Amino acid sequence: MPTSSIPGRTRTRRNSVENEQNTGRGHFDDPPPGYGGDGGGGGKPELTPPPEGYRIGIWLALASVAMMFLALSSAYVFNSAYRLPLEFPSTFIVSTVIVVASSVTFEISRRALRRRYELRFTRWLKSTLALGVLFLAAQLFAWFQLISSGFYVNTNRHSGFAYIFTALHAIHLLGGIGALSFVLVKSRRRTWTAVRRRSAVDATAIYWHFLCGLWLYILAILFVWGR
Repeated sequence: MPTSSIPGRTRTRRNSVENEQNTGRGHFDDPPPGYGGDGGGGGKPELTPPPEGYRIGIWLALASVAMMFLALSSAYVFNSAYRLPLEFPSTFIVSTVIVVASSVTFEISRRALRRRYELRFTRWLKSTLALGVLFLAAQLFAWFQLISSGFYVNTNRHSGFAYIFTALHAIHLLGGIGALSFVLVKSRRRTWTAVRRRSAVDATAIYWHFLCGLWLYILAILFVWGR
């Protein structure tokens, strides 16, 4: 018995598909070769470490960073550097707002990726990258404020540790910006599988959230603790 299609249902389904595309929802069910599947395109094995390696590698990196800052904190406390005067740059307030906002935008981007909203993922990830660059610019301005207030690296131990703490944090955040840029480039080229990209984004998010918490810790130990 011949079947007949219902024009109303066909138009409704076509409109829903167009709406999904316009709202930025990505389609991972039929991805380009070598990008959306879990095993790569054309049956070719990937020549890079497995996706689990991203998470393991980031936790090892965070452990080494945490140990370094704990060692610096011990030296800071042992030398009683917190008892010496140090001007609080008002720009640090702006830096704190920026880095917390970047952590929020990164989490929005990561969740958008899990829900397969491709355009939303890219847009919020770019916002995170822009906030990271803005944070580094604010850090430079804060150092200029310290210098204009007469606090140099060698003014006293407190100012010396302040420059060391904030400079090391800025260097690690610069590494996070590099990781964000790498994820964006790889996503644009579509050379990753969906699983590998989610693993890379999750690992980078862990690193970024860690840097946000580390910044709050640095402010606390430099300007709150011991007062």
